[in-house]
Amino acid sequence: MVSENPCFITFLKDRLAQNPPSQKGARTRERLKIAAAEVLEEKGYLATKAGDIAARAGVAEGSFYIYFKDKTDSTIAVLTTLLDDFVLLPSQSADTSEHPFKAIRRANRRWISVARANPGLMRCVLQLGDENPDFAAVIQRANRTWLGHVARSVARRRGIIDQAPTLFVVYLLGAMMDDLLRKLIIYPDRDFLALLQSLHGDDDMVADATSVLWLRLLHPEETLPRDLSRAAKAFANAILPR
Repeated sequence: MVSENPCFITFLKDRLAQNPPSQKGARTRERLKIAAAEVLEEKGYLATKAGDIAARAGVAEGSFYIYFKDKTDSTIAVLTTLLDDFVLLPSQSADTSEHPFKAIRRANRRWISVARANPGLMRCVLQLGDENPDFAAVIQRANRTWLGHVARSVARRRGIIDQAPTLFVVYLLGAMMDDLLRKLIIYPDRDFLALLQSLHGDDDMVADATSVLWLRLLHPEETLPRDLSRAAKAFANAILPR
């Protein structure tokens, strides 16, 4: 199931409504995951308690422990679903025949829109990743899957045999996007937001500007599209050789 709605909690609710598990216990576990996602979005990982999740799901706290060992176990279940079933799949299902810039821009815009719609959960990804080595490995695997997909797509399009240099560049670009999301949404940087406001920029402008860099580094032979925003065009003119 691929969702265009950037809200992860809506995705979980729709998935349960459309494809409910046949067993009651599995349905209860999914309801607890939805409740956990809601509480984590509102409170963050550090402040969330198992009792909060049980209360949100409308079950006794003892019932929570039938399905999860503790709040960390439930958080890992929620955030792994966020990364594997919600963030990665829409991007990997992209039409590889479209112009590279359009594919890059669409992926970057979705990544920003997902962070914008789920800022609390994105903070939880960082919080739990710093605390729990098992979940840190989940994050690394998800990153490796996505970045590897991008590198292979670029290599196929350009006829590159040795993908390692391309993958290295994609890792650099991915790290840039992750840090931008921290400054833009997850842990807002007032100076960066002030700079963006001075440029009359918004989320789409950030996605367009970063996509210019992605295109130039990964597809240097391709031309930029004409439908760039005014701010993104100014950015492109400032950094690209004339």
